[in-house]
Amino acid sequence: MAQSARRVRRRWLIIAIGVVVGIGIVLSALSGFFVDLLWFREVHFSGVFWSIFWSKVLLGFLFGVLFFALLTANLLIVRRLTPRFRPFSPEQELIERYRAAIDPYAKFAIPGFAAIIALFVGVAAAAQWQTFLLWKSAGGVAFGAAHLDPVFHRDPAFYIFRLPFLKYVQGWLFAALVGITVLVAIAHYFTGGIRLQTVGEKVTPQVKVHLSVLLGVILLIKAWGYYLGKFDLLVSARGVVTGASYTDIHAQKPALAALVWIAVICAVLFLVNIRFRGWILPVLGIGLLLLTSVVVGAIVPGFVQKCRVAPQEVQKEGPYIARNIAATRFAYGIDVNPAAARPAPDLTADQVSANDTTITNIRLWRPSVLQQTYQALQRIQQYYEFKDVDVDRYPIDGQPRVVMLSAREVSQNGIPGAAGWQQAHLIYTHGYGAVASQVNTADASGAPDFLLQDIPPIGRAIQLEATPPNDHGSQIYYGELADVPYVVVRTQQDELNYLNPSGGGFVSTKYQGQGGIPMGGFFRRALFAYRYRDINLLISGLINSDSRILINRDIRTRVRKAAPFLKFDQDPYAAIVGGRLVWIWDAYTTTDLYPYSDRIELSAATNRDLSGQVNYIRNSVKAVVDAYDGTVRLYVARPDDPLIQVWEKAFPDLFTPFSRASPELVAHFRYPEDLLQAQAFEFSRYHVTDVPTFFNNGKRWALPPGLSETVNGPTTGTLRPYYVLIKLPSDTTEHFVLFEPLTPSGRQNMVAYMAAGSDPGQYGKLQAFQFPTGENIDGPTQVRSLISQDPTVSQQLTLLSQKGSDVIFGDLLIVPIEDSFLYVQPVFVTASSATPIPELKQVVVVHGGNVSVANTLTAAIDLSFGQATTPPPSGGPPSGTVSDLLALALQHFQKAQAFLQQGNLAGYQAEINAAQKAIQQANSLIKGGGPTPSPSPSPSG
Repeated sequence: MAQSARRVRRRWLIIAIGVVVGIGIVLSALSGFFVDLLWFREVHFSGVFWSIFWSKVLLGFLFGVLFFALLTANLLIVRRLTPRFRPFSPEQELIERYRAAIDPYAKFAIPGFAAIIALFVGVAAAAQWQTFLLWKSAGGVAFGAAHLDPVFHRDPAFYIFRLPFLKYVQGWLFAALVGITVLVAIAHYFTGGIRLQTVGEKVTPQVKVHLSVLLGVILLIKAWGYYLGKFDLLVSARGVVTGASYTDIHAQKPALAALVWIAVICAVLFLVNIRFRGWILPVLGIGLLLLTSVVVGAIVPGFVQKCRVAPQEVQKEGPYIARNIAATRFAYGIDVNPAAARPAPDLTADQVSANDTTITNIRLWRPSVLQQTYQALQRIQQYYEFKDVDVDRYPIDGQPRVVMLSAREVSQNGIPGAAGWQQAHLIYTHGYGAVASQVNTADASGAPDFLLQDIPPIGRAIQLEATPPNDHGSQIYYGELADVPYVVVRTQQDELNYLNPSGGGFVSTKYQGQGGIPMGGFFRRALFAYRYRDINLLISGLINSDSRILINRDIRTRVRKAAPFLKFDQDPYAAIVGGRLVWIWDAYTTTDLYPYSDRIELSAATNRDLSGQVNYIRNSVKAVVDAYDGTVRLYVARPDDPLIQVWEKAFPDLFTPFSRASPELVAHFRYPEDLLQAQAFEFSRYHVTDVPTFFNNGKRWALPPGLSETVNGPTTGTLRPYYVLIKLPSDTTEHFVLFEPLTPSGRQNMVAYMAAGSDPGQYGKLQAFQFPTGENIDGPTQVRSLISQDPTVSQQLTLLSQKGSDVIFGDLLIVPIEDSFLYVQPVFVTASSATPIPELKQVVVVHGGNVSVANTLTAAIDLSFGQATTPPPSGGPPSGTVSDLLALALQHFQKAQAFLQQGNLAGYQAEINAAQKAIQQANSLIKGGGPTPSPSPSPSG
């Protein structure tokens, strides 16, 4: 009796635990569902939410119900076919025990069992919503007659939009019926229809009919799979390039056609076998199918490849290589022919003077280095962070200038002391302002030349809204940082805007934007409290019905949630438009199903910035997020892209026409770095359109290897493209372009370069310029070697790396000027400490094999052309340390010697005077213990 009571209590305890767990699962799912719905309403993309939701429901319901019906019907058939009389055996005795235990519940157990499995099947099917929506929305969308595949003469839209869903349905039916057949066979065994230990007929005639029909249908579906499989030949990797090769067309394609008919014949044999005893006919059919798949599907193609193709590969594969070249150049947007360029051996001073716009926009600061400098000089408070530094262009004094900019975002992890819930979620809610500086200059201490700085923001040429209460353009509620999952605004607690610069306390603010979800009453607050497992959202008296909760504030999460079917660039960037800070993020439409186009791993082509396999890519969308109110706009930049056309049909309210973007915003759109990396990766091979040359890899190019950031440091990846303001050989004015040099495969010299336009009217214009073969144009690795071998530079680097300092190289930039190149290598010095402040100390300039180094770009260029730099005015206090001044004197002496050998007496005398001046300054420091270098400015407060 006591044991029975304990069993009852244990049973109720297990039931209670199960109920609690079930309620928790349901509440988690419902809270996530409703919070997502409220968020999609906030960003006005409710249509996206419901389209995805109903697509998942429809797929899950259809495939789940279909599986449930098939499994239930077949299990009920098994029950009806249970033989009345079963010969007795030890095997049968064991089975009878199971039957006796299960039979009374079979009426309910069968549909219950089928429903449980169907539920998992439906959930798995719901994950195919993207494939389903592409198939559903592809009507009327095509690439055009010019792009029909040459084998089956179908538009690529069929392979990209329709075929994947058809293959999924075929694969699902095949797997589902195989699984059902296995379950049916097991069920027949337990009901006595299959008797393995019985002498004579081991399967009853009724069971034989049942299994024969199921196996026949499975083979028909397999025949459909063979038929669809022939289309996969268009992205086959068998040959020397992606696409149907000679062997695929002449061996594999006929083999698949044969397998279709053999599979159909096998299916018929299973159905015919119903009227015959035994399984001899279907077994022979299955044997024939297996033999054919091995011989015709594997051995014959292998023989053709080895014996017919390999001995004369270029002749056999030539037509298919030509198809691959044409398809790849279109699919990657690299269908451009390199223009011939014949660089001169060296630059002239007049050419440099005539290209002053280019020279004054050469970027000396490496973004990662400048980020550390911003962090040290402009962080202001420890709860601010600079996540990234971006390169853009702005009009300065009426002229286009390349500028580097970074947003000052809030980091709740940096709040002083042990930050409580109120501080992290109600007070420190947003970042404030941004920092911008010129790319080509530094002040006397080596710090950036700021165009926008401090709190409140002060701008010389770039302005942010910075006068409370009209300073919304400076307030950053949405950005790249999100240390906490939410903040709550419009509460009874004032938000910290920034510390009062003229006294104690802080300047407060109240959020007035449209971002965020209204907290509402008790039930909505309870919903958010459960969703974020934070009871404070429910019990805090500072939150009222007017309060708003800001979630998904990280722009990466925010944009990806709105458009999960797009692939995004590695680097979103900040821009100031109309006095407000916005985020711009490039998005791509991709596929790996474009016929004959070369498949690549994006991680290998983009220095691991992107991932996945593709053979078609377009920068079809520009995502723009307002940093204050979180508004998301997805501008369609490539309306001619069929992939984005299908997604526009699937989500008609998600995208915004490009024409609705303001001219000021369009002026900040850039050609994305990751796209050009992928294009250059492919163009290095596919610039060749002649098939024999392509096959022999005779003119294969490569992206230059990456350069080390430190002296003798490691190198990784390939040289990344960079933005420059230059005048290309085909242009008459300067344009903001993304530049990527190219070298011959396995060589270091530069053989070509690519440039992608970013300016309005030039955006997306891809150009390539190729140098004559047989001429050596220094590549990045060769230039870095010249710099390292130069005695003056080597000595400077040795001096700079002393006394606990580290030398860091900036980006080595190759700048086309007229018909030659200027190579610029910035050199930074940073302290070996936990809080480094990198300073720009030297600039090395190389052209025509000449290496010059000076404190500034202008001085280095002047020295390189034998023009003496102007010494500092007399009477001023000496600047720098003794070692710096002596090193400078040595440099002037070396330049003087070079001028003397050239017969340039004026230059010789100017350099001697400059050297003597540096020695005098060093002597003054030694005698008088003169001023030490001023420390770099540190953040106040």
